[in-house]
Amino acid sequence: MRQRLVAAAAIMAALTLTTACNTGDGGDEGDGGSAGDFDGTISFWYAMAGRNGEAIIELVDRYNEQNDMDVQVEAIYQGNYNDTLTKLRASAQSGDLPSMVQVNELSTRFMFDSGLATPVQELADRAGYSFDDLNQKLVDYYTVDGVVQSMPFNVSAPTLYYNKDAFAEAGLDPEDPPQTLEAIRDAAGQLAGGSTEHGFVASIDGYLIEQYLAMADAPYCDAGNGRDGLATQVEWDNDVTEYIVDWWAGMVEDDLAVNVGRNNNNASAAFQSGNAAMMTFTSANLRDIIDGSDFEVGLAPFPKPREGDAGGPLLGGGSLWALAGQSDEAKDAVFDFMAFMMSPESQAMWSTQTGYVPVNERATELPEYTEVLANYPDLELAGEQLAGTPEGANTTGCLMGVMPQARDRMNDAVEAALLGVKEPRQALQDAAASLTSAIEQYNDSVGTN
Repeated sequence: MRQRLVAAAAIMAALTLTTACNTGDGGDEGDGGSAGDFDGTISFWYAMAGRNGEAIIELVDRYNEQNDMDVQVEAIYQGNYNDTLTKLRASAQSGDLPSMVQVNELSTRFMFDSGLATPVQELADRAGYSFDDLNQKLVDYYTVDGVVQSMPFNVSAPTLYYNKDAFAEAGLDPEDPPQTLEAIRDAAGQLAGGSTEHGFVASIDGYLIEQYLAMADAPYCDAGNGRDGLATQVEWDNDVTEYIVDWWAGMVEDDLAVNVGRNNNNASAAFQSGNAAMMTFTSANLRDIIDGSDFEVGLAPFPKPREGDAGGPLLGGGSLWALAGQSDEAKDAVFDFMAFMMSPESQAMWSTQTGYVPVNERATELPEYTEVLANYPDLELAGEQLAGTPEGANTTGCLMGVMPQARDRMNDAVEAALLGVKEPRQALQDAAASLTSAIEQYNDSVGTN
């Protein structure tokens, strides 16, 4: 275990963790106990506030009441994904790790390289557990070197939200939302200045660029999008990435879109208040956005950058990791809780309360899911989008140890273009160049392969 902690510390020393896509806040923070000595309590660090955090607590309470292993899960909110990773870094250095932790999809490569976690495949094999009921595409995302590393839990897809009332008032068909960036611009031209001041809003979030590139079936990084080995550079200096950022900057310049900065909450607030008629956002907050809007909210597939693009959206969200160095008894308890979180009943509750995709496909057969679906039919959209994503490295997502930093550098590029400080191509080139040393330091810390 000491070797794992030393390796993790070396990797973390090469990182300057930056804010990830989840910017939720609120809730109480605390410290987890040591993972080495099992006393019947699982310390579970989670990274969600608001409705989604409340749903996690409800699931934890259900497990604590129902499990027959005399195990109690202590769920401890650690802030957003970035905050949680920062605290994990401190815990790795002190050796005071939690039993399990919720980590976003961006940090999969880091978690694998750090050696901090026990592969969930190992725990599943010990328990005689089969992944057959789980969505295989989602399990595959968290499979590295042929081994399932973590349990997919909160899986989302990007979505186009739109104001159906504003569409009707502007003479647009509320049942025919735009499917490309050009179509969004055309619709925004009719919507802006009507019942909504702006046609479109999106926070400056590199997550959206990652999704657009996957929709275009374009790589984000080299080495087979990081699936064939350690990525050595990002692939941003190209026509499709320039087209996406140029489109966005042009929308803001022409007052068809509002620039709300990097805070995702500002984007959802602008949409829900009726300030903007369309928004690209994660499906994870579907229930909050629909319930918090005074107009009929429409949901549509995430738009393609260009007509004819043949890619598909990436999964977002996060997964559950079991920390290494625990006794067999503790590992069994951790996996028992993971299996509970993956049960059809838990996944039906989780999906309908939030907007995440039910990872256990049997969840969609339960009344708890179908009854809510009657009132929120768009709950199915995220899963349908991911199911339609074609197989390929570009549509699986970049597996890179410095993805959090990459997302932040992309944010710098988009922001510079939107503010008119740099031309889109130059902004992208500069951002890619600024990431080179971080990639090199990370690769040096884990060794090349």
